[in-house]
Amino acid sequence: WPACIEDVQTAIRWVKSHAAEYKGDPEQIALIGYSAGGHLAAYAAATADDDKRVQALVVLAGPTDLEADCERRGEVSPALQALFDRSPEIDAEAREILQAASPLNHLTAQSPPTLLIHGTVDESVPYSQSMQYQARLAKLGVPCELITIPGGTHRLREWKNRDPDFEAKMVDWLEQTLNPQP
Repeated sequence: WPACIEDVQTAIRWVKSHAAEYKGDPEQIALIGYSAGGHLAAYAAATADDDKRVQALVVLAGPTDLEADCERRGEVSPALQALFDRSPEIDAEAREILQAASPLNHLTAQSPPTLLIHGTVDESVPYSQSMQYQARLAKLGVPCELITIPGGTHRLREWKNRDPDFEAKMVDWLEQTLNPQP
């Protein structure tokens, strides 16, 4: 940290600057991430300045409140210990780092329209994280939809068994968000 987020920001700038070469529109960029990638996508979208701003965000079972997640676990998770070079203890310094790295704490009225997709029985990243994220965006007046996968765990590959249409719903949302019809 922060090398991983810098990589995402570099990728956004690269895609924007090369979009025309691939017949794309640099003003119609969506950022999509699953699990830890969802955290990075949400953080990058929430903290973006003009050259890194995206027009849509999709987060699939991504942790958006790292402090709450560590509180739930009773310690800084092994993955976050490695990411932030921390001990398991949730002390004042750890709380400050976790809060600063949580996308939930960086949302503004300029945050992009967001689609959250999350399973209701996810034990790795609780479904409540997506509900909180949606509620915060609603307070800010930012469009946010939540596709709930009833009985869905953290295993993305199993979601089609619970909601065979979730991918089509995501594509429809992206098309409507990036190409709104008058």
